[in-house]
Amino acid sequence: MSSLLVDNDLVDTLALCHRDSRACAKVLFPDAFRAPFSNLHDQMFELVDSGAQMVAIAAPRGIGKTTIAKLIANKGILFRDVSFIIYVSNSATMAEMQTENLKRELIINQEVKTLFGDIKVSDYGTEMDESFSKLAWVAYGRTLVLPRGSGQQIRGLNWNNHRPELIIIDDLEDKKEVKNEDIRREQKQWLLSDVMKSVNRYSKEWRIIYIDTLKHEDSVLQMLLDSPEWKSIRLELCDEDLHSNDVNYMTDEELAEEYKRHEQKGELDVFYMEYRNLPISTRDAVFKAEYFKYYEEADLQASKGIENVVIVDPAKTVKVHSAESAIVGIGIDTQSQKLYIRDIVHKKLYPDEIVNEMFMMADRLQAHAIGVETTSLEEFIKQPIKNEMSRRGKYYELVWLKARGGRTQQSGKEERISALVPYYRQGFVYHNASCCRSLEAQLLSFPRSALWDVMDATAYIVEMLEMGERYFQPPEDTGVMEDEYKDIEYEKPIADWRTI
Repeated sequence: MSSLLVDNDLVDTLALCHRDSRACAKVLFPDAFRAPFSNLHDQMFELVDSGAQMVAIAAPRGIGKTTIAKLIANKGILFRDVSFIIYVSNSATMAEMQTENLKRELIINQEVKTLFGDIKVSDYGTEMDESFSKLAWVAYGRTLVLPRGSGQQIRGLNWNNHRPELIIIDDLEDKKEVKNEDIRREQKQWLLSDVMKSVNRYSKEWRIIYIDTLKHEDSVLQMLLDSPEWKSIRLELCDEDLHSNDVNYMTDEELAEEYKRHEQKGELDVFYMEYRNLPISTRDAVFKAEYFKYYEEADLQASKGIENVVIVDPAKTVKVHSAESAIVGIGIDTQSQKLYIRDIVHKKLYPDEIVNEMFMMADRLQAHAIGVETTSLEEFIKQPIKNEMSRRGKYYELVWLKARGGRTQQSGKEERISALVPYYRQGFVYHNASCCRSLEAQLLSFPRSALWDVMDATAYIVEMLEMGERYFQPPEDTGVMEDEYKDIEYEKPIADWRTI
């Protein structure tokens, strides 16, 4: 190794690079990591450096997940931490391309040459056992890097008495192939059998790191995210209101344009999968993007037949401000058979803030009825609402909504939200485009939604309609009834009948 390592500052820098992948990326591979890191990258680096043996990362498309995957392999090589690396991708060709890129980066990298000396890479060629790829290579005479495609042999591989010590699985699932149920099942079996059983279980010196974008609700990645054995994280490029989590990659305005393009093409499911890692099936989705109809608030100003209600679904935790609460304003037009989702507030709120936001929305919409879910919160929620209503000197019809149905709270929510389906399918529901993105995001990924608060609050409209005996009326009469009786002759009414 270079004599420069005598320098204490240099030793400290290398020690930092060894324990901190974020620092290693900027110090050793500045050309590959030119863009500023965001909180998304910080979360990925934190998980990679956690030491967990099995790591699954669902990362948005385009933020450099493959570059980070290769960094992990490079660190293992440069610091001689591992003797056998397997780099897995969807196809053998893709895996070979990535490992060749990895090798090239090590050979031409000036920072690596200065700190670690010229890297010696040998291609095994004919010396390699038939079970290995001809494009496998060895770095510094001690670390084997083997590319592998999905389904290829991994189990049973052994090199110089070393079983795989680092398995990196990068972009395993193909967007088209993952739609095939048989392929999904085969990939899961391959991961659980070949991959998981290829490591030396007598040793704890091994890691499996899986990085991909979520492409299907029944994908391998979703299975790992749901597994308690894997330390995992699901990252989103933006929140439900399209606020960017990495403005260097895509600003709020650019995300809004991207969302609009997908919306116009009827491909919102693609937007949610690639940028928010939400598992959505276009075939099996309960709610579909084509069900969403829109209106303009200006169109309702002249309407006199709309009754507005406010529905509140408070957070159900001890620390109420740490979970999302939802408040939804809905206009009911029984004559024209329409429900208007007019206003939505969803955020972390303290109890007094929930009450204040609720009454503010009621004032904005001139609502006369407020429905509040009280399950497990009766003492907490009823008195403050009644007290604040009295204090303000404004009175509303308060409807205490009880969660019904379902063997569990979650199944009860699913049944309640499912009751909205016929209303959407028949075109009765209209969204205010300026505030309904959060609702649409939750509905499109139902019943695997990351958040449920807004759609659960909205679903209580069905109960509000029933409890208030609010039913859609038949279309307005066109005058047929009057025509039926127009030829009937009536006698003159009796005058002064009270005195006769």
